[in-house]
Amino acid sequence: MSTFDEILQWFETLPASFAFLLALPFVIAFVSLLKDAVERRGGKKGRRGSHGEPKIL
Repeated sequence: MSTFDEILQWFETLPASFAFLLALPFVIAFVSLLKDAVERRGGKKGRRGSHGEPKIL
């Protein structure tokens, strides 16, 4: 059995709430990278303040 299969079996034994909390940082990182890629392709440039400078949220 490969290491990848062993890891998948280990994840299957975890309670759902723990697995969700374990995966959450990876999901947030993926969404952040996706957002950056869209912005680099000429998408939304971000919110601007009253004088044209980037708005700090």
